[in-house]
Formats: sequence, C-alpha cells, structure tokens
Amino acid sequence: MDAPRRDATASEPLWTAEDVAAFLRVSLSMVYKLRRQGSLPAVRVGALFRFRPEAVRGFASDDGLAGDPGRR
Repeated sequence: MDAPRRDATASEPLWTAEDVAAFLRVSLSMVYKLRRQGSLPAVRVGALFRFRPEAVRGFASDDGLAGDPGRR
C-alpha cells in the first residue's frame, strides 16, 4: 500500500500570531484585527489561533487590501 501523498505546504507548521506579525511587519493587535474581520483566515487550536503560512503569503501578495476600501 502506498503512503498518502503530501504536497510541500502540508508539512509546513502553522504560524503563531507573532510569526504573522513579524512576516507582515505589523503589530500583533493588527493581526488579531485582520483575523476578526475575516481578512486573514486562521485555524483555532484549542484557545489559540494559528495561521497557515500559504494563506498569510497570499494575503501579503494581495497587499491585504481586498475588501478594505478605506485603505489606499
């Protein structure tokens, strides 16, 4: 029996809010605000939130401005 296939991103660990803040160069409170707004998807692990690196990179490549008409 063959082992299930995994793509490279499946083995990448989830990021903490601190990791995301450092990657995006924003404050920790901004990461949580973006999560609350639904702009930055997160995975709930118990009482904690974790972020998929590919989702954060996608957010960053879109400049994170989609759905936020107040920012230019």
